[in-house]
Parts: sequence; C-alpha cells; structure tokens
Amino acid sequence: MSNELTIIIPAFNEVKTIQRNIKTIMAQLSDDGLAASYLIVDDGSRDDTWGELTRLAAEHSSVSCLRLSRNYGKEAAIFAGLAEVPTPLCLVMDSDLQHPPRYIKEMLAIMRETGADVVEGVKLSRGRETLKYKLVAKFFYRAFHWLCGINLDGASDFKLFNRKAMGALKEFREGTVFFRGLVHWAGFKHETLAFHVDNREGDKSRFSTWRLIRFALMATLSHSSQPLLLPFALAAVFWVGGILLGGIALYGYFTGIAISGFTTVILLLLIQGALILFSLGIIGLYLARIYDEAKRRPRFFVMEKMIRHDAPSGQT
Repeated sequence: MSNELTIIIPAFNEVKTIQRNIKTIMAQLSDDGLAASYLIVDDGSRDDTWGELTRLAAEHSSVSCLRLSRNYGKEAAIFAGLAEVPTPLCLVMDSDLQHPPRYIKEMLAIMRETGADVVEGVKLSRGRETLKYKLVAKFFYRAFHWLCGINLDGASDFKLFNRKAMGALKEFREGTVFFRGLVHWAGFKHETLAFHVDNREGDKSRFSTWRLIRFALMATLSHSSQPLLLPFALAAVFWVGGILLGGIALYGYFTGIAISGFTTVILLLLIQGALILFSLGIIGLYLARIYDEAKRRPRFFVMEKMIRHDAPSGQT
C-alpha cells in the first residue's frame, strides 16, 4: 500500500504519550508489512504536544502535523486533516491506542476485497468506561436512531476511506459537524469490522459525561428536525387530557357533584408551564444552530503546519 495511505490522528494535550503511541502505531504497521504517512492534528493543545510533534516529524519523514489555533474539537480536527490528505486512502484513528492499529491491515483487506468506499471499526466492547458514561452513550445511540434513522450503536471514528468518500465529506459546509453521522448519511458502500477497544494509553479521558450529553445534543440537532415535532405531540396529549377533564367537570356540574379542583388546576398549570418552556427551549436550540450557521465562520484556523506530501510513505 506504499504511497496510498494517510493516517489522520487528532491529538489534544497528549504531551506525555503522543510520541510513544505514534511509534507504537508505526511499529505495528511495519510488522504487518504496511507503509503509511501520518498526519497528526494538534487540536489547540495547552501543553507541549506541538513540541513533541515537531520533534517526531523531524525524526520521521513520514510524519506531518497541523496545529490549530485553538481547541475546536475532535470533529474539526478530523476535517482539518482531511483537507490535507494527498493519498487515495485515508484512515482516522485516536491517538490513545483505543483504536488498535493491529486491525488496520484487516480493514485494508476488507476494502480491497469488497470494493467498499468506507470500512468502519464497530466496537464490540467500550473498554474501561464508567457505568454512567456507558448508559448515557447507549441512550444517545437509541435516541439518535429513533430521531434520525441512523443506527450508530457501537460506531466509532476508527474509519478507512477511499478518495470518493473523502471527497464527499469535504463537500459538507456546516460549521458544526458530527463525523460519524455524516459518514452514514453520505450513503457510500459501507463495510464494518468488529473490534475490542483497548485500554487508553496515558491520562484518563477528558470527555466527561456532561460533554458527552452536550455532544449528543448537538449531534442530534445537526441531523434531525424531529425534536421540533415534540411540542405538537405534547400539545396533542394535553388536548386529549383537556377534553377528558372538561367532560368530567361538566358531568360534575350537571349532576351536582362538588369537585375540589384547586390542586388539580395548580398541577396542570405547573406542568403546562414547564412544557411550554421546554418547547421554547427546543426551538431556541434550533435558532441558535441557525444563528451559528448563518455567520458562515470557518470551521477552524490552522496556526502552523509541517506537511510532507512528497515524502515516501513509511520512510523514517
């Protein structure tokens, strides 16, 4: 596969482990008889990750690196890397070795044998994650499938693309992107490879449960307008409930039955007010997305780059 594969690796605050992890990936590919170029994107790290990357690039001519002006997020870092890929094939993987490099050879074989445009690594296990994190992730994937019609259960960013699929991804112009969702939405020929997530090398993940919830919300808003229909569903429920309560009230009025309805009225007003505010919140989130997209700001800025498009793949 010489001169055919570029591996994009986003990195953020990985100063302690980035050199060791990249060399581990290189060693695995060398053992498998594969050659590749490496494009490492420093997503605005606040430590000396960029210094480690420049030293790595000086030592290995197959390594190129980008430095974004600030932390834009993993999705933006991936697309920054895609914009610089010169080779017919591209693989995206994490820098912490949770995406095991030993599977790359098999992914390439699957693409070659099936003619797939995308080969995706699908998680058989999620590695060392808290129960709360796993439950939130499971709920998000179920909700995303229901709202957007895209099943991402077990999906990962561990993906191999050919030039056709890479070109399609570059066509998206949204400011806020959800990489996994866009790959499925694009609809190219897709194959999967099941893998077990390895333990993270280095510090514990900085992707907290709250960040996962926020990420899930933004991903859903980016791919579906279905939540906007929820206020209509709630209105229908209250309309039916209002008819039933109205019927009960009229029956009591005409039959002379005294009904103590003060508590019921207060509860209904509280629930109704909460649902109104909830519905306005959903609309507000979509307005915020429209506002962000209408500004047409660049998805990221590259502050520095060390790109070697002409370096022979695998040369060190």
